[in-house]
Amino acid sequence: MEIRKLNAARGWTWVKQGWQLIMHNPLLAISLALVGAFGMFLAFHIPMFGPLLAVLLMPVLMAGYMRVCRALEENEEVELTQLIAGFDKHTMPLISIGGFMMMGLLIVSMTVIFIGGDALATLLENFKASNDPQILVDAMQAAGSGVALGLLVGFTMMFALMLALQYAPMLVFFSDVPPLAALRASFAGSLRNIVPYTVYSLIMQGAALVLGIVPFGLGMIVLLPLGLTSLYVSYRNIFPFPDELTPGQHTKIDTEA
Repeated sequence: MEIRKLNAARGWTWVKQGWQLIMHNPLLAISLALVGAFGMFLAFHIPMFGPLLAVLLMPVLMAGYMRVCRALEENEEVELTQLIAGFDKHTMPLISIGGFMMMGLLIVSMTVIFIGGDALATLLENFKASNDPQILVDAMQAAGSGVALGLLVGFTMMFALMLALQYAPMLVFFSDVPPLAALRASFAGSLRNIVPYTVYSLIMQGAALVLGIVPFGLGMIVLLPLGLTSLYVSYRNIFPFPDELTPGQHTKIDTEA
């Protein structure tokens, strides 16, 4: 599998072309993203097993929206059934990605608690009781180096987990890559393009700040599909489809560095 290395400017290109995908069919691009998010919300609130179900199904719904992005890219008719395409194709491998996500979150939590010890547990209990960020900052300063190290290690592990997961559903769904290989390829592709990814992340954070001031949270309605479509563009840039490997061939989303 080819993993392309792109320049820093690609970070902006991903956002720009993600917006262009939305503009192919704004109503369906936005509404289907919201439908998917609402589905995750409902799954999360199912009694007892809701959070477990939501984590397992997240890659399935992610693959479905990426199928919507593919339709936008190809100027196909966008349909609601595309959002659930992950339930018709590679369902179990996609659910396996969710299982790896769950295991990763568990390992991160156990590592942070092990390093932070009782001081971290007490800190989190106090923060949960007061829900005041300043109390958390003050408590961290007083808790010692063990808590700070635990949180730093936890953040680093979560970042690595995110890099391994972000492209894995697309690699499984579009390229028939087995789950473990997809996780490795996603991590390798993300690290190989950490510079444009950093630029992309900063731009999206700026967009979140700007859209966050729009009244009634309407700006955030656009941020969700933009994040998904731009992620699809970055995937298409980094991981070319097999029929695009011929030298000199170009895709509808430009993939040349």
